[in-house]
Amino acid sequence: MPIINTATLSAASRLDLSTNQQVYCGLDSCITLEVFDKIHLDHPVDPAIYSFERALQGPYMEIMQRGIAVDKLARFKATGELHEQMDRARAILDEFAGAIWDRPLNPRSPKQLKEFFYDKLKIPEKWISIKGERKLSLNREVLEKLSDEYLFARPFVSLILTYREMAKQLELFETEIDRDGRFRASYNIAGTETGRPSSSENAFGTGGNAQNIAPGLRYIFCSDPGYRMCVIDLEQVEARDVGFFCGCLFGDWTFLDNCESGDLHTNNAKLIWPERPWTGNPKEDKEIAEQIFYREFSFRDMAKRGGHLSNYYGTAWTAARSLKVPSQIMEDFQARYIRGDASRGIVPAYPAIARWWQWTAEQLETVGHITTPFGRKRHFFGRPNDDTTLREAIAFLPQSTTADRMNLGLWKVWHAMPQIQLLAQTYDSITFQYPESLDENSIIEEALALLKVELVSPSGRKYSVPGEAKVGWNWGRQVTPADQERARAAGKRVPRLNPDGLIKWSRSKPDARSRLVGLARIA
Repeated sequence: MPIINTATLSAASRLDLSTNQQVYCGLDSCITLEVFDKIHLDHPVDPAIYSFERALQGPYMEIMQRGIAVDKLARFKATGELHEQMDRARAILDEFAGAIWDRPLNPRSPKQLKEFFYDKLKIPEKWISIKGERKLSLNREVLEKLSDEYLFARPFVSLILTYREMAKQLELFETEIDRDGRFRASYNIAGTETGRPSSSENAFGTGGNAQNIAPGLRYIFCSDPGYRMCVIDLEQVEARDVGFFCGCLFGDWTFLDNCESGDLHTNNAKLIWPERPWTGNPKEDKEIAEQIFYREFSFRDMAKRGGHLSNYYGTAWTAARSLKVPSQIMEDFQARYIRGDASRGIVPAYPAIARWWQWTAEQLETVGHITTPFGRKRHFFGRPNDDTTLREAIAFLPQSTTADRMNLGLWKVWHAMPQIQLLAQTYDSITFQYPESLDENSIIEEALALLKVELVSPSGRKYSVPGEAKVGWNWGRQVTPADQERARAAGKRVPRLNPDGLIKWSRSKPDARSRLVGLARIA
C-alpha cells in the first residue's frame, strides 16, 4: 500500500479540507483492516462474542442519540437547593476551621487541605500509590480513614465530603445537559473486560456516566410528554449467578435455593446486625433493613455489598472497612456465612462458595483463563498465586455473566419492541419509555419475558433471573407526603417530594395516578 503523507502535500496539489480528511480517515481504515485480517488469519477466534457486541451497536446508538429528557423546573429547583446546602456546609466548615487557623478552608483545594490536616491538625501524612507512583493525598478514601482514626477530624471530614458530593451533583445539573434539555451519555460497548459497557460524556463534551447517577438525583430525568417510563431490574442477579455456578460445579444448590425462596440481602442484614428489631416477618424485616445506615445506603444495601465482598473472596477487614462496622462483626458474619470456624464449632451456611474459590484458583494455575456460560473467555496475565489475580478471576464470572445477560435482554427488547424507546442501561437494569395510549400490562409483560434469559446446568436444572418492573414519569422513586411524614416520625432524613416517581408495577394493582403538570409535580 503506498504511503501518502497528506500533511506535506503542496498547496497547489493539496485537496480541499473535506476531501483531505476523507483520504486521511480512509487510510486509517485500510490499516485497521490490514491488521484485522492478519490477526484473524493467524489466530482465528470464535466470532460469537464479537458479533454480539457488534449487534449491540444498534440499541446503544439509539440510547446515545435519543438521550433522556430533563425536567427543567425540577432541575432549576434542585440547583437552587444545592447552592443553598453548599453555602450552609461551607459556612459551618469555615466556622470550624476558624478555630484552628485564621482563614476559611476550601474543601476543594488539595493544597489547603494538606496544610490543614497535616500541618495544623498534626495528623501523620497519608501516602497512597497511584499507578505505581506514591502521592500525598486527601481523596475520599484517605479522608474516611482520617475520620475513623481521629475523632477530632470527623466533623471536618463530614463537611468536606458533603460539600464535594453536592458540588459534583451541581456540575451535573448546570453543565452536562444539552441545549435541547436532554442528557446524553456515551456508551462504550467493549469498555470493560467483563462485557459491561462503560459510560462517559458524549462526543460533544456534555453528559456523563449515566450508570453512576445517584438515586437521589434521578427524579430530574423524566419521560417525554405523552410517554410513561419503566425501569426493569434483575433481582439479586450476581448472587443468584454465584449460586448457579456452585450448583453446576459441585451439585450444591443451597445458595441459589435461598436466593430463589426469599430475600437474600435482608437475610444477610439480619446476620450482620442481629441487634436490629427483626420480627421474623419477611415484609417487616425488609422495611427494617431498608432504613438508612450510611450516607444514602440502607442496612440492606450495605449487607448486599458485604455479601458481594464475601462472595468475591473479600476479607473480614476489607468488608468491615467498607460497611463501617467493627471487624469482629464481619468475622462472625463470614464465619457463619461462608468461611466457618472449626475452633468455635461454626459450620458455614454456604461452603460451596469456598469450593468455587478453590476451583477458580485451579483454573488460573492450569489453563490461565475463565469462560462464562455465554462463551466470553478472559485470560488472566497476573501471577496465578497472587490474591489480586484470584479476586479478579472470582469476580469476573458472575459480573460478566450478569453483563451479557443484561445486554442480551436489552438487544431482544430493542429488536422485538419497536413501540418502546430505550433511554438507559445501568448494568443490571434497563430504562425505557412507551406511549401512554398503549396497554401498559402488555408492554411490561412482553419486556419482562424478553429479559428472561434462561441457562441450563449440566444436570438439566433450568435457571433464569426474575425481573422487577417499576413505572412512573420520572427516574426517581415515588415520594409522597405520607412517606415524608413517616420519615420525620422515625427521625430519618426527609426525602424530597416526588409524586410522579417510580412505583412497583403490578398487573393486579394498576397505577391510578395521573401525570402532574406545572408546579404541582415539585411542590
